[in-house]
Amino acid sequence: MEEFSGQWTGNVSGTHYGEIRLDLDHRKDWLQGSLYLFQSPLGDSNYYAEVRGVPVGNKLSVEVTPVPLHPTQARFAKPDEFPSIATPSKIRIEMELNMVGAKVTWITDKGQTGSVDLKRSKADQPSKFTADPRVSDWASFQQEVSKAAQTPYQYIFRGQTSTWRLRSAFHRTRRKDLVRYYEEDFQRVWHASIGQLGNTFDRNIPDHNGAFLHLLQHHGYPTPMLDWSYSPYIAAYFAYSSLVDKVKTMPQSNGKIRIFMFDAKQWRLDNVQILDLIHTMPHFSLLEPMAIANPRALPQQSVASLTNIDDIERYLALMQGERSKRYLKVFDLPQSEYESVLRQLNLMGISPGSLFPGMEGLCDEYRQRQFGYDP
Repeated sequence: MEEFSGQWTGNVSGTHYGEIRLDLDHRKDWLQGSLYLFQSPLGDSNYYAEVRGVPVGNKLSVEVTPVPLHPTQARFAKPDEFPSIATPSKIRIEMELNMVGAKVTWITDKGQTGSVDLKRSKADQPSKFTADPRVSDWASFQQEVSKAAQTPYQYIFRGQTSTWRLRSAFHRTRRKDLVRYYEEDFQRVWHASIGQLGNTFDRNIPDHNGAFLHLLQHHGYPTPMLDWSYSPYIAAYFAYSSLVDKVKTMPQSNGKIRIFMFDAKQWRLDNVQILDLIHTMPHFSLLEPMAIANPRALPQQSVASLTNIDDIERYLALMQGERSKRYLKVFDLPQSEYESVLRQLNLMGISPGSLFPGMEGLCDEYRQRQFGYDP
């Protein structure tokens, strides 16, 4: 059953034109998830359906009830809001796995039929991004990012301990269905947090939802966000700092950390930034959440990306190819430089004590000083 789970996508043509996305989760002895049809051109109604079924061998057969979505807003269409759209009451869907993905066929209660080939996300595969060959060590990295100071707040940066693909913590889990995540998990965590936070957040204020999600992200709960910073040096800290406890036990010293440099200004100009998780088009959006109950956001010069896409790398590569623009640069630096880099960053005032206000940051600061690398 696990071979069905994941995010599946494909392009459909015929009666409808657009993209189909299927987010399937393996739940004990059944599958559950969300099916979307995003139609082209923009302005046509999109559709959502909940999927639930038990596969037999390499086949899954389900009957779903499609719900029309507003074409430009992340919500269900109201009754009679689009009277010209004839929405079928039921759709019988057959999904069959094959060597290259899955074949999906369907028939509606109105007799409409169709098929589409779906491919499962390969976000768990090694990254295909090629690092800038001109930047191969800490010194050349500093020289390269010094140019960004000429255009402040145009670029954002993200550091990773290794060269894995860009992928949110939520999508790195076995889960892919954001409808279940938002309507069940997010609500439970919200309610459980009241004992710690009181009524700090108001669910009726969209900015508060983003701020709460960002707070969860900063405390290790899986979210569909990624952390970025306006500072390349803070990004470098996050890439190198977790190596303090690892490098000395590694059998080899030729590993790489990875730092991403993303043209946030141009991306915002070229793309509508969507702040919704469910019932909306595939998107990779940037936001600066309100720092409610989150004292880490300001010292980390924090920016967040929000996405409903598992394979962010593939999506960004497609956008760059279609528009002949380069939004993202990749720098791979030696892990072996971690001690000298962290010493320099400490002199800049970038350390656990400055980035994580409170006892956690204080203890981590002195743990690294006294038990980590030898400063």
